[in-house]
Amino acid sequence: MGYIIACDFDGTVTATDTIVAIIKRFAPDKGTPIVKQILNQEISIQQGVTELFRLLPCDKKDEVIQFALEEVKLRPGFQKLLDDARVLNIPFYIISGGMHFFIDPILKQFNGINRVFANEVDFSKHTMEVKWTHLCDAQCTGDCGTCKPSIVRQLVKDERVIAIGDSVTDLKLLAIADVAFTTSKLTQFAREKGIDHHHFETFDDIKLSEVIS
Repeated sequence: MGYIIACDFDGTVTATDTIVAIIKRFAPDKGTPIVKQILNQEISIQQGVTELFRLLPCDKKDEVIQFALEEVKLRPGFQKLLDDARVLNIPFYIISGGMHFFIDPILKQFNGINRVFANEVDFSKHTMEVKWTHLCDAQCTGDCGTCKPSIVRQLVKDERVIAIGDSVTDLKLLAIADVAFTTSKLTQFAREKGIDHHHFETFDDIKLSEVIS
């Protein structure tokens, strides 16, 4: 039986949450309360992120991209993890609730990602409007925005799922994972719920060969 890897982007590939960093830079006053509501699960991810991007003027697009490239720090060891997955013949998917327009430029430097699942943004109006392209399937009613379990169900046949994530946006992914690598808030949740997981701080901590042997 084979494996696939479903890896979050914001706060996982990056050392901090990219969307949160963008909001703190470009719309801190109105955005911070919405971020708190999302993290406290008081509003859905789809609703919260939609509201956050409506705070960003479309003419700031290039500035947001440049900020993401220059200021958002990456978690060490990511290319090595991609190389390890390739050697072990494990397809590697990025599944993110973020936006292609700032994710793709960041990931351009890496080799070995099979596909990036993220969302589009309509820049034709005054403020950014998220176009949610991976909504929940019939098995999920979570108003996820990017429904990670729904995407995984499209990818797998009989493969086992290795999930890598960091926060509340990965809770549903954690629930369907056969192997879970967690950090930050997702580790805290897994500990509280008694869910098997492997905590990591950098990608060098993730030993794929050990968990699939």
